[in-house]
Amino acid sequence: MIKRLKITLSLIVLMTAMAASSFAQEYVEPELLIVSGFKGGTNYDMAMDMQRMARPTLATPSYEDGDMIVEMINGKPVVDEEGDTSMVAKKVSTGDTLEFLEVRDSEGSYYNFLRIIKSNTDLAFLQYDVLLYESMKDLTRTYKKTENVRVIMPMGNEQIHIIVLKNAGKNTIETYDDLKGKKVAIGSSLQGTNITAKYIKEITGMKWDNVEIPYDKALKALLSERIDAFFYVGAAPVSNFTGMSKQMRDRITLLPLNPSKGKEELDATYDTTMIKQSDYPKWISENIPTYSVRSLLVTDINGQSDEERDNIVKLMKVVIENKDDARNHKNWAEVFNAEKMKSNREFIDWDFYEPTMNLFQ
Repeated sequence: MIKRLKITLSLIVLMTAMAASSFAQEYVEPELLIVSGFKGGTNYDMAMDMQRMARPTLATPSYEDGDMIVEMINGKPVVDEEGDTSMVAKKVSTGDTLEFLEVRDSEGSYYNFLRIIKSNTDLAFLQYDVLLYESMKDLTRTYKKTENVRVIMPMGNEQIHIIVLKNAGKNTIETYDDLKGKKVAIGSSLQGTNITAKYIKEITGMKWDNVEIPYDKALKALLSERIDAFFYVGAAPVSNFTGMSKQMRDRITLLPLNPSKGKEELDATYDTTMIKQSDYPKWISENIPTYSVRSLLVTDINGQSDEERDNIVKLMKVVIENKDDARNHKNWAEVFNAEKMKSNREFIDWDFYEPTMNLFQ
């Protein structure tokens, strides 16, 4: 009777341990967490590339408990004090992988900024102008939100698109200065586009009415003439525009970003560039002068542990080793272009992340 009770208790303990093991396996956290951008966007795709790059050498194979087997040590069964053979659950591969890097999509660059400074997020994609805008606000804040943010590496450029109606009669907008007094959609409050538009408005001294709505609502509002223009920041060609119908293309166009004031300040913050006619061959008939925003991979060093720092270094080493993988997003070629890397380090007036600086020399 006593022996049967012991066996029963042993089974209960074993089943509890198996359940706990299964629970722990299910909720194992990745070593690093990155917030990227909207699914299908450049930042999200590049973050997924990083996850794939890390998988072969840094990810952990996933196992689950299988059939009960005799526990063996040095080829011999393990026997307890009562002479009973010890039984354990066999570990069976699930075929899955516990990722080293977890990728999360996001609502935009400003959302990413709030995540990197306030939560357990390790890495984030940010627009450079979001950092600059917040550093300006830090001048009047007791708590400096940007002081612990460090740039790991630049991640390419995204063009500033300003979209207006074609042939709107007396309300037709032909130059940037024509936006004075107009209703301009600048993205939702968590998007980097929102910061870009506000920053440009501020340094050019332009007076328009901000309308904070995302792209999909902005396009509908423009077509119904409830707004006069909207900003969109994205690496050209943007799929939202390349996939437009002919009817849509005939109604809207791109506005050159050529203000009469603030050009010197714009040149100090953004790169002068063109949205090329070849980017949107069915939509525009000529190149459109504009500026581009630099996208950055950043971390926050406040409270960062040695383990977290080491894991970031491991990830960056793997990214460098796999930068030429044919499956990667095309923007990786720009990220590791030697001339552009040198230019980025000279242009970006921000502290870089010291543990990885020597990797990009």
